[in-house]
Amino acid sequence: MKTILIINDHTQEAEHAADFALVLAQRIGANIILASSTEPKLDSQNYEWAGCSHDETIAELIHTPLMKKLLWRKKLHPGFSPLIQEVGLDNDREDLFLLASRNDIYMVVKGMDEFLPQALLNVNLAINTLLNKLQVPLLLVPSSWQENEFRRLVYLTDLRFCGIETVRFLADLAGCWKANLVIAHTSASGLPEIEEQEAENIFNQEVSLNVGYKKLFLNMLDKNDKQNTLEILVSGMQADLLVLVNQHFHFNTLTKQYFKDKCALYKPVPLLIFPS
Repeated sequence: MKTILIINDHTQEAEHAADFALVLAQRIGANIILASSTEPKLDSQNYEWAGCSHDETIAELIHTPLMKKLLWRKKLHPGFSPLIQEVGLDNDREDLFLLASRNDIYMVVKGMDEFLPQALLNVNLAINTLLNKLQVPLLLVPSSWQENEFRRLVYLTDLRFCGIETVRFLADLAGCWKANLVIAHTSASGLPEIEEQEAENIFNQEVSLNVGYKKLFLNMLDKNDKQNTLEILVSGMQADLLVLVNQHFHFNTLTKQYFKDKCALYKPVPLLIFPS
């Protein structure tokens, strides 16, 4: 069964992201593992050990405040009730690798404060320690995002290198909300532009036909608008989830725009980043 892994560093951002991760789990029918850092010295009344897992470095936790909140909130939902487990992790990232290898991890969810000066550095750190290690999609939920659903997912890629399995993953996710899924084409650096008719042919014959999602669309980005990519995706296309592949297709340019240049100008939306 699918499992969503939530990173809990005992911050308000982690709690905010976990709230949405619970909504997501209920939508897609997934269980939850709350991976809580053991760094903070919690009061013994709120921090109890339930015993060790198969690996002695990973121990199950009960009664951390966030775990209590998730267990309470899931009772309010009349539909699917996910199994929620909590594990305590120290600074050894091998713990996460072992945890992921024993579970069908669908996605890792992490909160972020997008307005911090070091926000981009924190995201790069999360990519290096989580996404690259676990090789599953990483969902970054901004602290200022207050929605609880996706209506339009926008996947920025070069259509010629658009991964069918990635699009199928996104179509399944979009289908949980009956949301639109948009492939926003932009040519990879160093490659020639493709004509609109050629792009339509690739999209219809090689992508849409093999995915079979009725609300899948293509949008061609103007090559002259690459400096305004974020504005086009969020304001123009009304994206409420931006999908990127790590280090591919103007990844660095877009993340710089998101965190440094224009974060205060456009409503920050979650970022779903796939391993390269």
